[in-house]
Amino acid sequence: MAKDYYKILGVEKNASQEDIKKAFRQLAKKYHPDANPENKKQAEDKFKEISEAYEVLSDPAKRSAYDQTGQVNFGSGGSNFSWQDFSHFNDFEDIFSRIFGSFGGGSGFSNVRNEGPDLDLAIRVNITLEDAYYGGKKTVKYRRNIPCQACGGTGSKDGVLVTCTTCGGTGQERVVQGQGFFNMVTIVTCRTCGGRGKVPRVECPVCRGNGSVSSTETLDVDIPKGAVNNLKIRFKGRGQSYHGRTGDLFVILSVQPGKDFIRDGDDIVIQQQITFPEAALGTERDIHVFRETFRIKIPPGTQPGETLRIKGYGFPRFKGSGSGDMLVKVMVEVPKRLNSTQRELLEKLKEESDKKHFWNR
Repeated sequence: MAKDYYKILGVEKNASQEDIKKAFRQLAKKYHPDANPENKKQAEDKFKEISEAYEVLSDPAKRSAYDQTGQVNFGSGGSNFSWQDFSHFNDFEDIFSRIFGSFGGGSGFSNVRNEGPDLDLAIRVNITLEDAYYGGKKTVKYRRNIPCQACGGTGSKDGVLVTCTTCGGTGQERVVQGQGFFNMVTIVTCRTCGGRGKVPRVECPVCRGNGSVSSTETLDVDIPKGAVNNLKIRFKGRGQSYHGRTGDLFVILSVQPGKDFIRDGDDIVIQQQITFPEAALGTERDIHVFRETFRIKIPPGTQPGETLRIKGYGFPRFKGSGSGDMLVKVMVEVPKRLNSTQRELLEKLKEESDKKHFWNR
């Protein structure tokens, strides 16, 4: 007797694909064996039944054939459904990654994973604080695979590609492990054709069918003013080439620390030593930052460790306009040895300070 797939999923015959997926999701949550440990065998049978219904009704071709004849011939070569016939793995991952995460992923039923070569490259380039301050240009060398010129990147000596017999032209392989209900099905990029679905009729002798060869590349990298540490600069199409596809290159800037000052965001933090009289009376100082000289005023009465903020004297802002600030931390130098004149003057200053404190009591 023919199975009523619509009744199994609890949907009408005119149900949309979204309605079918929603019904399957709800029933899968209810009958998944992990959710029914006390009736696992019955749950397995029910889960397989609703999966069979979903396989048919979610596939327009199978659904049309079923609506006309009441039967479906599966890929395994008959009318009996097996887990190897389940082909909607993207839908399966979408449904179960959200439903069964709370069960710890212990069903072991399926694992959908699309694998393929990572064609993007990343190289790290060291730059100085001065490079980050002024911007500039760096020339870097790196190795990558580029399209083979002998075969035009096809991998074929005569340029002719034929359908891959391993994947049948789909570019993907299904790897099935285990047995019974708990088959582990993994979808991977075809190892024969690399996901193209086609292979060279006659392999290119230069690239051996890969369509790419190794090359040393030279690249000029523009460093923007105000560049920050770990800034990624993308160069489209400068990554690895593989079977007619090419990734991108990411240049990551590593800004090295300076010796004379610290960079804090867009601000420059620098220490400046002055004498006690200069702190008391005020003074001016020249601050040297790379090729620039800034003259700053230190006001009278500046306290040891006090930080002066000089607006607009920091790094150019990488994002936005203007520049950061310069933060000058004033360090008051206390002499370790005094000559007689210095001692005499300080003794008089101390006397005046003592008198002031006495009358202010």
